[in-house]
Amino acid sequence: MECTFASVFYRPHSGNGYNTILSSLWSRKNSIQSVSSGTSSEVSEALNPLFERSYCLFRLCPYCRDGGPEVVLADMWTKSKKFAKRVSLYPDVFENFHGHHFSIVTLEYAPFSCYEKTKGLEVKLKDCVDTRMVNAMSKSLNFTYQVREPTVPQWGYKLDNGSYTGVIGTVQKYEADFSLNVAFTGDREKVIDYTVGYFNDPLTFCTTKPRPLNQALTLLRPFQLWVWIGFFIVSLAMGPLYYLSCRVLPEPNFSSTGSRSKKSLSLAKAIMKIYGSLLSQSDPWNAGDGSRVLAAAWIIFSLVTMTSYVANLIASYTLPALSPTLNTLQELVDSDFSWGIQNLGAADYQLFKSSEVPLYQKVFAGLDMCPDLDECLKRARDTKYAFITWRLYMEDRIAIRFTSATGERQLHVAYEDFFPSEIGWAMNSGCPFRGKFNNVIRKLLESGIITKWLKDIILDPKRRDPVATVDIVPRLEGPQPLGLEQLQGIFYILGLGCVMSSIAFVMELGLHSLRVLD
Repeated sequence: MECTFASVFYRPHSGNGYNTILSSLWSRKNSIQSVSSGTSSEVSEALNPLFERSYCLFRLCPYCRDGGPEVVLADMWTKSKKFAKRVSLYPDVFENFHGHHFSIVTLEYAPFSCYEKTKGLEVKLKDCVDTRMVNAMSKSLNFTYQVREPTVPQWGYKLDNGSYTGVIGTVQKYEADFSLNVAFTGDREKVIDYTVGYFNDPLTFCTTKPRPLNQALTLLRPFQLWVWIGFFIVSLAMGPLYYLSCRVLPEPNFSSTGSRSKKSLSLAKAIMKIYGSLLSQSDPWNAGDGSRVLAAAWIIFSLVTMTSYVANLIASYTLPALSPTLNTLQELVDSDFSWGIQNLGAADYQLFKSSEVPLYQKVFAGLDMCPDLDECLKRARDTKYAFITWRLYMEDRIAIRFTSATGERQLHVAYEDFFPSEIGWAMNSGCPFRGKFNNVIRKLLESGIITKWLKDIILDPKRRDPVATVDIVPRLEGPQPLGLEQLQGIFYILGLGCVMSSIAFVMELGLHSLRVLD
């Protein structure tokens, strides 16, 4: 094989690989031509004697000479001198990118990636965690970069043909060298490579904050519905039951002549005795043994029931009841809330779409998309809507735009986390320099720099938007006098009682008139 240094050097495809050695046999004729024409001083210096046959070894350098691919002379072998340079034939070609210009794709995901649009799809990064990471990496590895949005403004989900949309699709199709933060999923890993993860962010949801309940129903809130049902059933049954016990074993009574007689008890009086005991009214009970046992059981029941009711009623007036909060995905599905995610075709959409878990399938069936992060949060704040997204992404935005000057948040964030996912960068499948990027990320993680950056950015007061911040009405401190709003329920009961008594009075008056006429 005869090949000159020049012919190897100018092959256009030769710089597209690495860890590859090209060998070229130099004949006497080619050697003389090369030396005389000055094609390579390194080759001419290595030829000793002048007409000795040599093997030139050329190495592929993917990022050399202004960051472009190049074929460089690695070493030369001759029979007399063996290897001339005696250097490593396979050095680390990714130690220095020599100013190579990378194409990066991303979408906004504060506090990790933040940017402002410049022209077309190109963007300019603002101060966020990923911005600091890529700047530190470019300085360490000597490269430049340009960031842009994907053609389809989505993070990327799998289509029926196996390709992906958005950020993931751009990296999958080699239209960008790598992306900034994306969530790790098993299906994505089949078409792209990930760097090491540098943060774990789970999914959760937020809803409107608990609001004061209707004070007119305060009298009913101390007990749950089934307790009230059981209480009324027992109360209605105890009057006739006590009446029967007194009729079967009536209380003995002695007449003036000394003979025994039976003291009668009407059904109406028995019911009023039972009702009076609920209101702690004292009244003599039947002296029969059976009715005494029944009365004792009822008195204990009344004492515990009414004490519990009064205690809870006082607590309700002291601390007004608030609407219940939703803290688990199962509670959300069982509630009358609607729910949705941001329309970005992200990993959350792929999870609910492809999951075989019945709960996730129910969530996917009821998804109601919202277009913008702020709009999603406003909708969750103002209506019965639950916004599902990544916890830190959500809480960071709530801290910036939905928190009062006193630090009170306008939304309730659920306690439950689900689908925890690592965050890292997506790279082209088989990316040869992924290991070098991983080394830099590991150093940033082990030194605690990423954690410090994240904390500094989240707590930065300059990121708070004073225009969009709406103060929540402050809570009143100390005891407050009860007003008509709190006590309206008892007035309703009094009014209802007056109406019913008036109806009963009119009916009695009519019956009395009929009797007089007869």
